[in-house]
Amino acid sequence: MEPDKIDRREALKRTALLLGCTLSSSLVTAVMKGCSADLSEDWKSSALNSEQLKAAADLAEIILPRTETPGAKDAHVERFIDSLAYGFLSPQEKQFLLDGLDKLIDNNFTGLSIDEQNRYVEEMIQDPDGESFFRFYRQYAMLGFFTSEVGATQVLQYHAIPGYYSGCEPLDAVGGRTWA
Repeated sequence: MEPDKIDRREALKRTALLLGCTLSSSLVTAVMKGCSADLSEDWKSSALNSEQLKAAADLAEIILPRTETPGAKDAHVERFIDSLAYGFLSPQEKQFLLDGLDKLIDNNFTGLSIDEQNRYVEEMIQDPDGESFFRFYRQYAMLGFFTSEVGATQVLQYHAIPGYYSGCEPLDAVGGRTWA
């Protein structure tokens, strides 16, 4: 008996089921098409205004702060979010993102200290609409960070040409970090 053949879409669905989560079509499209942050000096925003970029950067840094490893601002996650909004999000998702960032701006999120920003986010996720925006934003911020060069090479372990495969190794025995 020949095994069933599946296409890429079905493989992604099955992977999502195995992982216990769902993948948005925008997220899958962005990954498949290689969405990334433009790190050039002459970069200009395509979808977000300067205040929205600052709010996006600050919120991403709350999610992925700089510690002994780089944070979201080091990876320019706000540029990834801008690229995502410009070319990959549906019109409804883009508007949801812009409205959420505008709400942060209206509440002076970027003018708060880091501790105040953390408290703001904690309060925001108590509200169903705020939680919805936060979950939406967090998935894209994490994607932007961990697919960036900074996230993949300085936070995760990365070997361009891996060596042998050893399936069951304690994390401490292989450097204490997960693999990119």
